[in-house]
Amino acid sequence: MRGALDEQLRERGLAKLDYLITQLRHGQDDLLLEHLQSARIYLLGAMPEEYEFSLHRAKETAGGLTDLSLKRLVLLELTGLLGDNVQRQPPLVGWHRPRRDPNSKIVANVGKSELYRFFHGYRTKLGVFYPTHYIFAAFSTFQLAKDAAEKLREVGFSRNEVVAVTAGETLRFFEEMRADVGLWGELMTTLSRFFGTEEVFADIDIAESHAGAGLLAAYCPREDEAERVRDLLEPFGPLSMQLYLPDGVRSLWAGKSPGPQGKHRKQT
Repeated sequence: MRGALDEQLRERGLAKLDYLITQLRHGQDDLLLEHLQSARIYLLGAMPEEYEFSLHRAKETAGGLTDLSLKRLVLLELTGLLGDNVQRQPPLVGWHRPRRDPNSKIVANVGKSELYRFFHGYRTKLGVFYPTHYIFAAFSTFQLAKDAAEKLREVGFSRNEVVAVTAGETLRFFEEMRADVGLWGELMTTLSRFFGTEEVFADIDIAESHAGAGLLAAYCPREDEAERVRDLLEPFGPLSMQLYLPDGVRSLWAGKSPGPQGKHRKQT
């Protein structure tokens, strides 16, 4: 759990948020105003993770402002607020010990996608994408996926255990996989759809890639650790999060819950 900002930074943060809220009170962007007001509430309530989440959502929304001078102002101030929040937080205590075998087999990867290299192949089961012992999570932007991956590295995940990729790179991986799997894979996909099994999860991931999502993959061989990963990634607003187990897929996160912060409900 992160600590709260000290009093000086807290007061400075409130002053900046009040200034931005004043600048946006004339109908510039209601959603952006909502995110800023949520951030102010969380800052007053000493809820640093929720505060940071609202700042990220505000920054993402501010990218759509049509008034360029206002856009520059808002983005500059939000970047400063996020910097203050990260700078003054105590370091997370590392609880993860890298477990992925650094000497795992090397496969030919010339011209292959980043996910192919990360997984050392396609990680399929019955012709569908099935990375056993991995968490696969989608985020609304690539930046959020990168921030989430960095958070996992802070608690001990090595660079060969977690990766964040763009929507385009994810699509490249799935297209590459479907092309290489061939007719047998298409047959297994059809059977899997018929039985309502894991194919649906691959469809969700592909759909979110088309929508411009950023994707994160993390090696997680222990189910109890998946709970901690889920809680750690929660402030970044995952669109979906699945843990692939040998006996089935467990949904860790899916669907939106109401409220200005736009968080998602946990699934068990």
